[in-house]
Amino acid sequence: MGARIPPVAHFVWFGRELPWVYLLAVRSAALRGGFDRVVFHHEPELARSCAWQALRRIPRIELRPLEPGRTLSACPDGASLVRIYETLREPAARANMVRAAILYREGGVYLDTDTITVTSFGPLRHQAGAFCGQEHIVFPGAVRRSTDPRVRTAAALRSLARAAMRETPGGWRAFRRIERFYPRAVNNAVLGSAPGHPLAAALLAAMVRLPPERRLVRYALGTHLLQDVATAFDGDDLRVHEPAVFYPLGPEISTHWFRVGERASLDEVLRPETRLVHWYASVRTREAIARIDPAWVACHAETQLFSALALPLLDELERATVAGTAQDRGALLRGPVLGVEAR
Repeated sequence: MGARIPPVAHFVWFGRELPWVYLLAVRSAALRGGFDRVVFHHEPELARSCAWQALRRIPRIELRPLEPGRTLSACPDGASLVRIYETLREPAARANMVRAAILYREGGVYLDTDTITVTSFGPLRHQAGAFCGQEHIVFPGAVRRSTDPRVRTAAALRSLARAAMRETPGGWRAFRRIERFYPRAVNNAVLGSAPGHPLAAALLAAMVRLPPERRLVRYALGTHLLQDVATAFDGDDLRVHEPAVFYPLGPEISTHWFRVGERASLDEVLRPETRLVHWYASVRTREAIARIDPAWVACHAETQLFSALALPLLDELERATVAGTAQDRGALLRGPVLGVEAR
């Protein structure tokens, strides 16, 4: 085995504001992840946001302004990477490039902001020089690119079954009985790497080789690229973890994190091996993200899985605020959440 993954977590945020719900990702990584430092890479304008002081209160935090050009140019074929970056407009696509470059240069564990860390990453950092995790999905990159009608028909049937369980109260339990029939594919929401690791280098090289028209396609520079690179990786220094480690409820089924009404039982949902929950901000959560704040979490911790997961992460100031506004909690209920492209 080569160099080990350093005890550093990295987050990347493009935006002038940071909704409260994403503070939970940073806070949980700092408190539970076993990291010496948590580096929050951000646009400079964020320092003028309402969330800035809350970020500064997080222990072991390093707030670092983004310098994408400098970060990318320090990597192999950096000039090409910078040119590609300058053609991108979507923050998600830009973040895909920046995270790979940060891991190549510094190493550590990259985490998306739509995550909540459950327990320490220490054991995972010592198992291999790089790691990622699989999720159960319907449309991995190979299926999306396939023209075989049998492949497309099977995917459509899986999608219909998953949609039914997404809409059924407690449907995540039924999905667990059939999830083994769904393709597994890696996701780049959680990605660990030693500095200069061949996996990070291969990701950057694959970005340069990707045809220009593909770079603007959703997921092309992210999960689909990692799926191809991880599949082709030649070596024993990459650990690919089971879905339960980072993705205990996969996309679409993940909407059950936000369903209000059932008694929340985290012990049922989380597996013993679960280190982190990725709750998929891109999957039917737009309205949920807008409404969730400390008061919402405190009010719904017994009837919503996400609130049960988030409640222990409220800091002292937020707990005091919730205690002072308890009489207003009854007005927090809202309607169903919105959806986007399925995976």
